[in-house]
This record gives sequence, structure tokens and C-alpha cells, in this order.
Amino acid sequence: MTIPETFQASPAPAPASAAGAPAGGRRLAEVTARIQRPREQVPLYLDAEAASQIADAEAALEKAREYDELHNEPDTAPAIARHLRDLEERAEASKVVFVLQAVPHRVYQRLRTQCPPTAQQVEQAAKAAEARGEQAGEPAFDPDAFAPLLVRHQLLEPVVSSDEEFTEFWDELNDGQLNQLWSTALTVQLGVTDPGPKSELASEVLQTFGLS
Repeated sequence: MTIPETFQASPAPAPASAAGAPAGGRRLAEVTARIQRPREQVPLYLDAEAASQIADAEAALEKAREYDELHNEPDTAPAIARHLRDLEERAEASKVVFVLQAVPHRVYQRLRTQCPPTAQQVEQAAKAAEARGEQAGEPAFDPDAFAPLLVRHQLLEPVVSSDEEFTEFWDELNDGQLNQLWSTALTVQLGVTDPGPKSELASEVLQTFGLS
């Protein structure tokens, strides 16, 4: 017996995915696999003495040029220019590029909780808040302990062979070098990753060359 068309069974619905998304939809595992944590390069000049003298040498060279133009005497600028170039070459030869990459959120939180603020830091924060007429809040961490710990876990290059090696390196840096690495580590970890709207300038240039 032929079943009338109006009474024939409707096709079975397509099975939902395990995650509850429509068949053919994007899977969370695919999204997770595409995550690329922020990464930043930090050029660190290890010859801090040469690097710190460059600005003074540039100022001295500018004054020497002005002096030479106004006085009928042997020029003084060339010797200072050679000295400045030597400083620049020394600084450049000492440059090492450090590569930091943000760690996953849970790793960051675990590292942070390992470095609670000291009693002295809590007291200082309370006094500072009181002086501003604000309610005191406890610091999130002890920066002296957290800075090297975060940088150590973010550091991709140069490759570190041991914690002891990194500690020895960290202890040899001056405050300016430490601040370069520490501030970059925080920026990489906590910075906003939304690139914002597309560059209008880039669009104009590409259109000019027919590349848009």
C-alpha cells in the first residue's frame, strides 16, 4: 500500500554538534588553536655606560659645531663626532634583542599569587592612599619578586638554561634595564589586543598602487 504524501514522515533533523553548535558551525577547539598570545621584542643595550653617554655626546657635538662656525680656530667638532660614533658602535655591538610573550591567564594568576605584597608595601600603599584622601587598597603583588618571575616565564629569547642562570643575569642589570624588561612584560601581558579600525593611511596607499 502506498502511503499518501501528506502522511509521509519528515526527514530526521541533523544531529547537533557535541558543543551544541549548528552542524558546520565553528568549533571552539578551532578557535583555541588559533590563539596567538602577544609578543614583543626588547632591544637591550648591555653596555649601559656607552648608551648613557650618547645623549651628552650629541649635545656636545651640537655646541662644537656652533662654536666652530663662530670662531676662526681649528675645528673641534670632528673629534667629538668620532667619539660619538665610537659610543654608538659600542652600544650597538652590545645590543641583545629579548623576546617576551604573554603567558596564559591562569599561569599569570598563579605567578602573581606567589608574590604577595610585603607588610611594608601594604603600609606604604595605605599611607599614600590616605595622603590622597582615598580608600586604601592592598597592592596586587610584590613587584620586586614578581618582576623577575614574570619576565622569566615570558622570555622566549635568549634561551635560558636554568633558573640560576636567569637570576644571575637579572642581578647584573641596572635599574633602567630592569625597567625595560619589566614594563614590557606587563604591557605584553595586560595590553589590549584589539587592533582597532583599519588604517585609513594604509588604505589610501594601497588604493594608490591598485593593491587594495
